[in-house]
Amino acid sequence: MQTVTGRLQDQTLDSTDRNVAMWMHVSVLLAFLVVGPFAGVAPLVLWLIRRDRSPFNDDHGREVVNMSITGVILLGVGMVTGIGMLLVPIWLIIALIGLIRGAVAASNGEYFRYPMTIRFLK
Repeated sequence: MQTVTGRLQDQTLDSTDRNVAMWMHVSVLLAFLVVGPFAGVAPLVLWLIRRDRSPFNDDHGREVVNMSITGVILLGVGMVTGIGMLLVPIWLIIALIGLIRGAVAASNGEYFRYPMTIRFLK
C-alpha cells in the first residue's frame, strides 16, 4: 500500500521488524558519535543478522549500508581533492536528514531510499 508520502508501506509487519529497521538507521548516527568513520559497522552487523528473516529488514539494511559506503567513498575523495571537501559537508547534512527520515519511515513500516546514494548492494 502506498502512503501519503508516496512510499510503499507494509502493514503486515510486526513491531520487531519495524524496530530493527529503525535501529539500523539510528545506529549509524550513534556509532558515528562514538567510533567516527567506522559507523557503518553497526548497521552492517544488524543487516547481516536480520536480512534472511525479513525482506523489510533486508531492504532497509541494504539501503543504510549503501549510504555508508557512499559516505566513505565521498570522504576519501574529499581528502584527495578540493572539490570533494566542498561536497562532504553538504552530503553530511543530507545524510543526517536522511537518517532521521529513514528511521521514521522504518518505524511506520514504510520503505525508504536515501538521496545521493550509490546502490552498490542491490
